[in-house]
Amino acid sequence: MGIKEKVLMIATIAILLIMVGMACYSVFNKKQDQTDTNIINEIDLNETTEKEEQDEEEQNAENTENVVEENVTPTVQPEVTEEQINSDYVGVEEQESTNTAQTEEEKVIELVKQEYGTDQGISINIANKDGNIYHVSVNDETTTAVLAWYKVDISNNTVTQE
Repeated sequence: MGIKEKVLMIATIAILLIMVGMACYSVFNKKQDQTDTNIINEIDLNETTEKEEQDEEEQNAENTENVVEENVTPTVQPEVTEEQINSDYVGVEEQESTNTAQTEEEKVIELVKQEYGTDQGISINIANKDGNIYHVSVNDETTTAVLAWYKVDISNNTVTQE
């Protein structure tokens, strides 16, 4: 291999290293800018929320000062037929099934919280239900990445990590 080829090879490697360095620097700057933007947005959101709360408090204070008693005439309620009453009726069985389903899901979430050990910084999502078995994921609140999968058998209250 001659001197010209060695110089050309060294120049090519140097150019390649410079390009890789520039690409890494560019990616790092984008992440840093995104982090800065997120911090700025959170600060703006906090300031906006505080300002809205102050405005709302001022409005409530003004509204309570401007309250004037008025003579109110009673309104006549229209007659309600038995058919209208029955159409809105929810049977005991329907109420129990709704309450049971909600109670089961709450119980599943509590069992997973106990098994996982903490409920700070996580969210628990029921992904699937097969009969009495629930498939549940524990996710990171900020990144929404799945931290763990659990299978909960609600009939015998067992929790197994998948």
